[in-house]
Amino acid sequence: MSSKELSSAMKQLAEEKAEIYRIFSNAKRVLIFWLLNEEEMPVYKIAESIDSSIQNTSQHLRLMKANRILETRRNGKEVFYRIADSEVGEFCKTIHKVDLSDLKKAGINLPPP
Repeated sequence: MSSKELSSAMKQLAEEKAEIYRIFSNAKRVLIFWLLNEEEMPVYKIAESIDSSIQNTSQHLRLMKANRILETRRNGKEVFYRIADSEVGEFCKTIHKVDLSDLKKAGINLPPP
């Protein structure tokens, strides 16, 4: 592989990673991510926890799912969201560990699920 091909591959990967990072530029999505690291939840419970409408929360969840950060499980009519069992999900879990450390240093505890 030439350096030009490597550069093209790196640019593509950088674009993909930038999209994932962009998702976390929204505070509601960061809150959703923190909540779902604790347990899977249905949409209404996520919306209630982040003080947002179900419609707005659903938009955030769809974006996160489309980018392989979240997965869903259906139980009857309810859809439960959880952190994806993918490389992207694992990467995001690592970020969460850093976030938890920062929260702890600031004296902030996440509310129990």
